[in-house]
Amino acid sequence: PGPNLHAPLEKMLQDGYPDIPFCLHWCAIKWTATWHGKTASSFTVPRDGVLQKQYFPSTRHHIDPAVQDHYKWLRQFFHHPNYIKVHGEPVFMLYQKKPGSFVVLRQLRKLAIDDGFPGLFFTVGLNRPHTYLEPLGNLTFDGISRIDRVKSDIFNKTTDYPNPAGWNEGRTMIVPDWCKPDTVLQRPSKMNSEIPGILTSFDNTPRRNYEEANLWSAVNPDLTISRFRTNLRAALYFESCCSITEEEKQRADTFGRSAVDNDGRFILINAMNEWAEGMALEPSNVFGRRLLEVVEQSKKDALTYSCGME
Repeated sequence: PGPNLHAPLEKMLQDGYPDIPFCLHWCAIKWTATWHGKTASSFTVPRDGVLQKQYFPSTRHHIDPAVQDHYKWLRQFFHHPNYIKVHGEPVFMLYQKKPGSFVVLRQLRKLAIDDGFPGLFFTVGLNRPHTYLEPLGNLTFDGISRIDRVKSDIFNKTTDYPNPAGWNEGRTMIVPDWCKPDTVLQRPSKMNSEIPGILTSFDNTPRRNYEEANLWSAVNPDLTISRFRTNLRAALYFESCCSITEEEKQRADTFGRSAVDNDGRFILINAMNEWAEGMALEPSNVFGRRLLEVVEQSKKDALTYSCGME
């Protein structure tokens, strides 16, 4: 138990840089080999091939001491003014649905409440396309279930995690017809609460032989930028105009667009600087600053969406 890769986070608190909103993301899985890559013959993995062992307590009836110690480390971030919160609840993300982690999450939430927070806002990543932002008739999913829901009282939202899976390659998000401007179509009666996930690009040749790699970036950079822009704008429009509840819609009709609750709306982009897999918003010699410029302009454009509500 205990934090991994903790030094950069702790230094951020010490020197105040970068001064940006942030939250923490728990990859609660055991990493094996080197992300399916080849290792040198001299490389020895610890503990039966597991690079990073996860600790899941078995008891549900009292706070595990290891979880309590870890919360004492987490709270310095939860209390930071830059930490992202939804209605006062610190956001804590889970990479994948792992039942063994549920005990830990419940205990962390209880400790957060004892620490003065109203709770913790948990999200969990699911490896499948977004329920609504897809041209469904044009996709095949290779066994990916669209009804991969988390039957749990733990999570506030799910995320269609932007993994480099077959369903994600060349993917372009499309705003559903029922949410386009001036539509007369009726929205779904019960909306699934999930976060759109967007992949910048993908190239894991640094981790694999060329013949075994997934190389999605070997196209004209303009095409990659165009696809990213289309996906981001569709996701922003959906989150701004489509995923609102009926109660929010009624309040907006009465009091204006500002009455819509935006505190819990997110879009997840993979990634800021995952250079080993070719996913990076940071400037590069291929894309320059264009990906960041798309984010900047798309956010400005989103502020102009009226969504038919004045």
